[in-house]
Amino acid sequence: MMRAGLTSLVLAVSLGAPIWAQDNGLGDDFQTGVDQILVQPLDDSGIGFGGDGLSLEDLQSFPGSGFQQELRDITTETQVKVTAGTGVNLRALDKLTGEVQDLTIAVGQPAVFGRISIYLADCRYPEDNPSGDAYAYLMVHAQGVDEPVFSGWMVSSSPALNAMDHARYDIWPLTCSTS
Repeated sequence: MMRAGLTSLVLAVSLGAPIWAQDNGLGDDFQTGVDQILVQPLDDSGIGFGGDGLSLEDLQSFPGSGFQQELRDITTETQVKVTAGTGVNLRALDKLTGEVQDLTIAVGQPAVFGRISIYLADCRYPEDNPSGDAYAYLMVHAQGVDEPVFSGWMVSSSPALNAMDHARYDIWPLTCSTS
């Protein structure tokens, strides 16, 4: 029986009959092309890939690439005209006790919540929407710590964008005071 199977295999190979084996999909003409890869340094002309690379405007001006409309829809920056407020309305949370308190702080004045002191340096809001977004520059000090535990801008619509990282307390701006 074994001899008959071996004989048919030898006959199939010698007659050119196909032998089923696992096909790796690469075929006989598989070539890596590694010897054809060219490495060229980036030029410093500022055109193409030199300098800072391609700008959005450069990409938008490429002819016939098929992606220009998608690139035109990209907004690279948004500027909102803002007005300075006289203070900020904050919400403070003590994560340990669950206490929540709304605080109103005037520009240049501190407020105390639990074991933290919050100082408001500036509060800005959109010129056309005073009850809209609030941008507050806050400095927060904790008792027994020399350096501020937070110093920077907080945005009411995106409180996680630049949140205070404190184990016990959390604060975020709600609105700017306008008078």
